[in-house]
Amino acid sequence: MRREERLAIAADLHDFVAHHVTGILVRTQMARMMTATAPQDLDPVLAGIEHAATEALASMRRTVGVLRDTPTGAVDRRPVGDLAALTDLTEGFAGPAQKVVLRRDRAVPDDLPREVQAAAFRVVQEALTNVRRHAADATEIAVVLRHDGQRLEVTVIDDGRGGTLLPAAAHGGGFGLVGLSERVTVLGGRLDAGPRAEEQGWQVRAVFPTP
Repeated sequence: MRREERLAIAADLHDFVAHHVTGILVRTQMARMMTATAPQDLDPVLAGIEHAATEALASMRRTVGVLRDTPTGAVDRRPVGDLAALTDLTEGFAGPAQKVVLRRDRAVPDDLPREVQAAAFRVVQEALTNVRRHAADATEIAVVLRHDGQRLEVTVIDDGRGGTLLPAAAHGGGFGLVGLSERVTVLGGRLDAGPRAEEQGWQVRAVFPTP
């Protein structure tokens, strides 16, 4: 298998499985706290854990299919995730202590290239995963999509001050943003990530040319 294919598979594993497993960790911690304080409200949290585990298993099955080069794997080589799927992604991320708002300008077309849509989805997914890992105190996260006729702009903003209850092994080593930058650059775009200039929190911004 070529190095490029191995790297693509590694990126898929990171983007999807890490996102869902991090969600499982966060919800498990929440469930443990709620056992003593609000056991009657546990069911939605447990349902979220079940959903995240199911999605993680599905992602791993897709990856194994590609590795085995089966017909199913060939189908699953297509980019997973698009702009329409951002609604479910953001709604699934939101919780009792975190509000997620998706703002998509009407100017954003529905028929953007599949590769651009998949990369935009990954940008949002990785940014949300990093909120869980590094900014657990964030209360508001905004996902904003804009299009000026030539470029798609994807921005994810949070108001966290930093800090997390996750174990050190779950913090990640920065490979997600590196992989995202490579994915965006291949499409002729640009990725920027860093502290917000005038307000607390963090911002991830990707710009893609849209032929």
